[in-house]
Amino acid sequence: MDNTYALMSNFLGFLLPFVKPDDEIIIVCDGCDSIVAMDYLESIAKADSRIHLLKIKEKRGFAKANNLAVSMAMSETLIFINTDVFPTEKCIDNLLYMLNCNEKIAAVQPLLLYPQTGLVQSTGHVFSELKSGQLFSMRNPEDGIVKQSGPRQALTMALCAVKKKVFSLLGGFNELYYNSHEGMELTLKMSLQGYICMYCAEAVAYHCTSVARKKISFDISRQRAYFYQQWHNHIINDLEKYLSQQINFSMDFEEYIVYNLSSSPDWARILKELNINCAQEIVLEERFEEKINLYDCISFTSLHYPGAYLFLCDSFSQISSNNNWIRNRNNHTDLVMDLNGNLLHLYTLI
Repeated sequence: MDNTYALMSNFLGFLLPFVKPDDEIIIVCDGCDSIVAMDYLESIAKADSRIHLLKIKEKRGFAKANNLAVSMAMSETLIFINTDVFPTEKCIDNLLYMLNCNEKIAAVQPLLLYPQTGLVQSTGHVFSELKSGQLFSMRNPEDGIVKQSGPRQALTMALCAVKKKVFSLLGGFNELYYNSHEGMELTLKMSLQGYICMYCAEAVAYHCTSVARKKISFDISRQRAYFYQQWHNHIINDLEKYLSQQINFSMDFEEYIVYNLSSSPDWARILKELNINCAQEIVLEERFEEKINLYDCISFTSLHYPGAYLFLCDSFSQISSNNNWIRNRNNHTDLVMDLNGNLLHLYTLI
């Protein structure tokens, strides 16, 4: 942690009721310079014998800090949790139950939701060519595919239960990273070694995302480049696997005009794998923008085209603020796919 008092009080306030009397809580203070937050942690550690503070004067980052914590841990089961994650009742119990139900399962993550919207933040990682996404991100958590637990190629470490013997066998977190890619790489290595990484839909937690990180400069692009240099030849591009699970019979008979709003060069291969019948592809210049105004991209006559459109996005949130356009379009055969493994009817974004 390197946080404010407010965040730490909320984190421990939500966590402590779900921690058992004989569990241990190791809090790594990673160069935290908040006197109020540190005074709070000192006082609560004195009052609760389960809490152990590990103080690091200089910022070391996620990998080094957590590797030090693991070296102190007495238990054979590790639960990594960021201080901006708030588990619900039974979340931790459900993670541990799944972790221990099979010898080959090495790590389990919960369904992570955004507290601001209640939408999905992560159900594990999904991979396409030189890209990774949070599977089913921004999806309604009540959607059937979100409620299905299952194996993942890699997991997020924001909240994750891990068997210590596997963690140690693989050398822990790679300390060449700094607050990026550590957990994804470790769990990918588990999968490559024949272990199973699982998403547990019955375990639910809220993740504010990035609030727990001190806002200091670190270059994610370099770390991403290093990750793919190391692992590109070992990663299975599984985006089409998750998209194929959402294709229904009627989609096979549609002929789509494709509006490509995505930065990925991999869509031609993916659509071929999915047997999507494409009559034409239109690549929009606005595809690198975080939010796209469809009135500014698609003409009035095209708006009222009677056939089906397929929108390709990095995230469907790029076009989710086009309620009026989608209502005027009024075509229930239009689809949207994204790099987070979502396949949705366009009208459901309203």
